[in-house]
Amino acid sequence: MSQSSFRRHGSLRASAIGVILVLGVTACSGQDGDKGDGASNGTLRVVLNSQPATLDPVVGARSDQYVWGTVVEPLISTGEDLEPGKEGIITDWSRDGDTTWNFEVRPGVEFSNGEKADAAAVANSILLNRDGEKAILKSYLTNVKSVKAVDEDTVEVRTAKPQYNIPNLLTNIFLMPPKYYEEKGTEGFTAHPIGTGAFVWKEQQPGRSISVTPNDGYWGQKTSLKGLTFTWSADAAQRLALLRSKAADAVFDLPPSQAKEARDAGLDVQTVQSAMKIVGFLQSDKAPFDDPQLREAAALAVDRDAIVKSIFGGEAAPDAGLLNVKPGTEPSAQVTADPAKAKSLVTKKVTVPLTYPAKKYTYIDEVAQAVGGQLEAAGFTVEYNPVDYGTLVSEVVSRKISGLYLFAGVPNVAVPDYFAHGFITSNSITANCADPALDKLAEDALEKADLASAQPLYDELNKTTVVDKHCYLPLYKQTFSYATDGVSGIRYSPLNNVLFDKAEFKK
Repeated sequence: MSQSSFRRHGSLRASAIGVILVLGVTACSGQDGDKGDGASNGTLRVVLNSQPATLDPVVGARSDQYVWGTVVEPLISTGEDLEPGKEGIITDWSRDGDTTWNFEVRPGVEFSNGEKADAAAVANSILLNRDGEKAILKSYLTNVKSVKAVDEDTVEVRTAKPQYNIPNLLTNIFLMPPKYYEEKGTEGFTAHPIGTGAFVWKEQQPGRSISVTPNDGYWGQKTSLKGLTFTWSADAAQRLALLRSKAADAVFDLPPSQAKEARDAGLDVQTVQSAMKIVGFLQSDKAPFDDPQLREAAALAVDRDAIVKSIFGGEAAPDAGLLNVKPGTEPSAQVTADPAKAKSLVTKKVTVPLTYPAKKYTYIDEVAQAVGGQLEAAGFTVEYNPVDYGTLVSEVVSRKISGLYLFAGVPNVAVPDYFAHGFITSNSITANCADPALDKLAEDALEKADLASAQPLYDELNKTTVVDKHCYLPLYKQTFSYATDGVSGIRYSPLNNVLFDKAEFKK
């Protein structure tokens, strides 16, 4: 891999020669002659913490791209600096004035079903994400006025107002086959995805497995692996046990205790500071947090440093900001816990629903209990509401949720606007702090020439929403650990992507 390309194309997203994705861990010993020795036939067996909810990148959460990213590819690659690179489907771009972008598309690429992966397909993929009823990224593309293929290898994107981050956004939009997707829709695509990646779909055994095979016509670098098998278990101890018993070759999302156990057992453990952060969202348009005083009380009651120390043993990074997206960056202003003042602000009996995605993130159940305990110490009555991740997303998007909920912010695009338009603006995913003044700040920031000139506006936006209005309770950035046995070359990106293309079994 070149130094400039951290996430290139499908080859660098999850390349391997063949994938079997088994639903549940009972079949982890393998299929088709694999007797549990991954190295014996070149099949890399990976255990994740949860199964993907969908294989459609237009509507799917980006946490699921570990799997569907093997078949489909992003329009623009991402470099090791987390900035857009030029080694993927789109190989170059230029800005013509304030509102026009031109993108050069790699010539000669085809989808595995024979459709052309040309400029028309690229333009269609952008429009699917802008216009799709359930498109998860549509709030980021509202300023896109038109998208068209100028010729087979050039796409023109026009915006209504200047927008500096269009190339960044295209790193998170995936190339979809126009005719096939129109025919099949989300359900059909999930049943049989088609892309330009290093793999092609083979079959799905409902309730058991999904398999893909090598894409012989892949345009990029091919992997040396002969196979990649995904299974999953919500139990971290079970994931590690599968690795220790040699029923798996790599296991992901290990909490600190299991990571230590893996190290003590002589396994290879990698720990990476992720850009993913866990945030508490206060629904400011519904009781009880339509009361600014109670939002302030909640913000002052929660001690993120104590949570990280007691639950993670320091192996996470306390983070008091919302829009500081890259690892190692800090907000310009923050709220410091003050339990005594918090208690003085709670002058009546107040019940707070606390909703969280049970077992979705490392120690999230324990974090929810800790947050609830701190709120109770301030005088709130807490109703704990553990739900599955899909239910939480549905309640958030449909605006049915109230109280406080815990949600992960995953900046698959490493610019502050990804969270500003994802969580703050009136048409964002959460929109829990809707305010026309905030919308204007976010839009004004986008109209700047680049991120550096926009940063003061993002600092103001963060201060207003987190420090002044107390709509968000940033908690910590996740530290991500994974372990392998007899394998090298797996890479985890801080933007929550796992790259398998360079993986190989040690001799």
